[in-house]
Amino acid sequence: MDLKNKKVTIFGLGKSGVASARKLVALGAAVKATDANPTLDIGTIEGLGIEVELGGHSAGFIQGDDLIVVSPGIHLDHPALVEARGKNIPIISEIELASRFITKPIIAVTGTNGKTTTTTLIGEMLRAGGKRIAVAGNIGLPLVDVDDSSLDFVVAEISSYQLESIADFKPWLSVALNIQPDHLERHHTLEGYIKQKARLFMNQTGDDYLVYNQDDPAVVEMVKAARSKLVPFSKAHPEIITLPPEMIKIPGRHNLENALAAAQTAYLCGVKKDVVAEVLRTFPGVEHRIEYVTSISGIEAYNDSKGTNPDSTMVAIETFKGRGIVLILGGRDKGVGLEALAQKVKENVKAVVLIGEAAARFESALKSAGFNEIYQAGFSLDAAVRQAFVLAEPRDVVLLSPACASFDMFHDYEARGRTFKEIVKRIKL
Repeated sequence: MDLKNKKVTIFGLGKSGVASARKLVALGAAVKATDANPTLDIGTIEGLGIEVELGGHSAGFIQGDDLIVVSPGIHLDHPALVEARGKNIPIISEIELASRFITKPIIAVTGTNGKTTTTTLIGEMLRAGGKRIAVAGNIGLPLVDVDDSSLDFVVAEISSYQLESIADFKPWLSVALNIQPDHLERHHTLEGYIKQKARLFMNQTGDDYLVYNQDDPAVVEMVKAARSKLVPFSKAHPEIITLPPEMIKIPGRHNLENALAAAQTAYLCGVKKDVVAEVLRTFPGVEHRIEYVTSISGIEAYNDSKGTNPDSTMVAIETFKGRGIVLILGGRDKGVGLEALAQKVKENVKAVVLIGEAAARFESALKSAGFNEIYQAGFSLDAAVRQAFVLAEPRDVVLLSPACASFDMFHDYEARGRTFKEIVKRIKL
């Protein structure tokens, strides 16, 4: 792909946008960048010699462009992008840009929940099996930053936002974990959300693989359109991992599915079963997903900041079923139904502390379900954590699993999780 002297504008200067800027400048493109934040620190791209627009995305800024690279956080119905499409200016995502330069097989993982754990597990299994890999995408390293010259595989976590703007992105192996209502504020309907997820394998052929969850009816229906070789996994057949499920180190029933998906993927990459079993015996889990923080006066704290939708939070609650749970909920609303979560809270949770923009809607849903042990902490995670520890008793669990996005209070869920851990470690009882 020759981009020398091509006029390219990057929409959004987050992690993937900055990485794209560096890549495009290195390729000789004439690069500009636009970001809605009027006070954004652009120190990360200083020295690249690119023109930057802050405080909005004006249509005039993209005049004469040959290409637009859009960051995951930018809605494609933005007026400037609508105008660009009207002028037939190609709009692609950072993963699409990256895939045009990656030459080694891409393993791409998507699903509503479990993406980060499964992607990380696959990486651990492949490394343990002697494969040279990079783990990237929606987790850590932007895909466009990967240098695959000395690699065997590239393992990538891929979100629906990233898939919206692909054209030729084609993984050698796709993994479809599960489908639950999520990001409806962006995709509007569950059908629209599933349509974006299905783009993961839309360019695959009969030479490629699709590992999918046979226990999830929405996934089973979705993969019917695939042309790749279908490789199922199911909790009904845990024997493929060659060790009893209770020996998997990471807790929770959902992690059996993640383990099975990772195992099937690793086997297709030539990793032996005993290597896969050893990784599952020892892998401690990923940061921000039901992550043990510490115990204070017999009260255990867990960071599940990656629990950004109700289904994910229900899984976290289920993990501690039978114990006293003080749950911190709330953040930026994703517009999904809360009835099932409210019922799960009523049946299993001792008290809830609410934070962020969604607090009022969560309170209404919880009260409608007959749950009234609700406390408000406004936009202060510090106040929420302290209130939770006041409500908890020895052997109880203080669980941050917000069921919401973080953007009303934090840059991302990682920042929210790190802040939670810092606050917890300052608690004195």
